[in-house]
Amino acid sequence: MLSLFPLTLAAFVVLAILITLLVRTTALRAWQGVILFLLPLVLANLLWFSWLHPRQQREALAAEVTSQLSQAPGYRVLKMQEPALWQLLNRELLHKLGEGVPADQALGDMRGWLMDLVNQRMTHASDEAVIHYIRVSVQEMQALQQQDPQRCFRFLYPQVSGGVNLQQVLSPELNQQDGQALEQLLQASTGPELPVDQAMAQRDLQHVVETLYSKWGDKLQQLNMPADTAVDRSAMCAMSIDLYSGILALPDKHAANLLRKMVSLTG
Repeated sequence: MLSLFPLTLAAFVVLAILITLLVRTTALRAWQGVILFLLPLVLANLLWFSWLHPRQQREALAAEVTSQLSQAPGYRVLKMQEPALWQLLNRELLHKLGEGVPADQALGDMRGWLMDLVNQRMTHASDEAVIHYIRVSVQEMQALQQQDPQRCFRFLYPQVSGGVNLQQVLSPELNQQDGQALEQLLQASTGPELPVDQAMAQRDLQHVVETLYSKWGDKLQQLNMPADTAVDRSAMCAMSIDLYSGILALPDKHAANLLRKMVSLTG
């Protein structure tokens, strides 16, 4: 638009000269000349503020959204792997930025949109990617538990009491690890679904649960009923941390196999 300013200014100068000549050489009165001069100026402003400027703002915002998603770890992989989901995220981010929501907060709000995909991909991903993703998740649980056990519970069970915007409550370092773990999982899960050794998973789960039972006793049963209002939400988070930590303590092959089994049951 700035490049058009000299041309626009020149056009109005020429118009002013022409109107001045008309006023001097014809019956055109001065007030009529003023109207003739102001009319295109008013029309130009109406055109700019009602159409051109809003259009440029929308285009700039759309470009910013595309740039944000194309640079955000995890999200950027979806453009090629899950184009339909990427378009949905693009539109949602455009809506949020249009409402004035900061980009980081908006991306954090949208993180929950990826959970179904993450659970699906865990059954396809390599052992290393699955274990790394869950290890980072445990670190996030621990950080949230230290801040507020209720916040940790919401992170674990968003379907019960709403999720948590990790971008707002975790450190930049941990959020960076989360994005990298997500991206690694997505990149390592484009192949076929990996088989689960059911017998091995059952043995490993029994071993982990027996270890946890010695610490938590019957309270461990609360992990099966997170929506019950009588559960101890602080203990739920602590037990979940112990559960996943116990799984991660298994040999990698066993840990990844059990995690895939758990995802297949909950997904």
